[in-house]
Amino acid sequence: MKRFIQVTAFILALAFIPLAACADRLDDSTLLSFYADSVIFGDSRLQAFRRYVQQMRETDETFLKTLAIAPAESISLYAASMGISSDDIGFNYRGGRTMYSIAERVHARKVFIMLGLNDPVGIKADKAVAWIIKIINWMGKVVPDAEVYFFSETPVTKNYGVKKNRPNYQTQLDAYNEILKETCEQNGGHYIGMAEAFKGEDNYLKEEYSTDNICHLNNDGVAVWIQCMKDYAQEQYDLGLWDPYAKEEETAEPADNAE
Repeated sequence: MKRFIQVTAFILALAFIPLAACADRLDDSTLLSFYADSVIFGDSRLQAFRRYVQQMRETDETFLKTLAIAPAESISLYAASMGISSDDIGFNYRGGRTMYSIAERVHARKVFIMLGLNDPVGIKADKAVAWIIKIINWMGKVVPDAEVYFFSETPVTKNYGVKKNRPNYQTQLDAYNEILKETCEQNGGHYIGMAEAFKGEDNYLKEEYSTDNICHLNNDGVAVWIQCMKDYAQEQYDLGLWDPYAKEEETAEPADNAE
C-alpha cells in the first residue's frame, strides 16, 4: 500500500511539470526561420546587427537570408512612426524609404522594430506610447497580414548617464520596457524582451558588449541579440503559437543584400 501511494504521488508530480520543460529544443536554423520573409528596422544599433549578419553570410549564405535589415543612423521612434525620411536620415532598402513603404515592398510577414534611444523614450514614455500605437495601426493598414514586433530597449552603460547627463536613465529604460510590453499587448503588437541578457550585476550594459562604452553593440553583443531572437522563437514554438514546419506561400523578396 505504501509503495502504491509513493508511485501515485510520483505520477501526480509529473503531471505538474510545465509542458515547455518537456519540449524539444529546435536547431538554430529552424529557430531563425521564424524571422524569414520579414524586415527589421532600427537605428545605429541595427547597423552592427547588419554587419554581423553579413559576416555570417560569408560562410553560411542561408543565415537570416530573407530577413531584410534596414538601419538608419540617428533615426528616432517619432520620425519612423510619422513616416519621415530624408537624404540624410531615413530608411532605404532597395529604393524604399519609410518603414511603411519598405514593409509593403518586401511583402513582410513580420515587422521587427528596435528604436527609441534617439527620442529618448525613457523620458518621453507617454509620447512613445502614441508613436508605438501609430506604427502598429499603420502597419496594419499597409501590410495587413503582417505581425508587428518591438524589441525591448537594450541597456546603456554607466558612462551613458555621464555623457548624456541622464544619471537615472537605465532605471527609466527599465520602466519604459514594461510600458512597451503593455502597449504591444493591448494594441495587437508583440514584445520581445531581451534587455536582461545584456546586463551585468549592476543592471547596466556590460562593457564587454559595447563598442563605445555607451550603448552601441559589438559582435559579442549582437550575438546575444540573435540568441534572444532564437529563444523567443523557441518560446513561441513551445506555446504552440508558431509551427516552423507549416508550409507557407513564398511572397517576400530575398534579403541577402539588405541595405
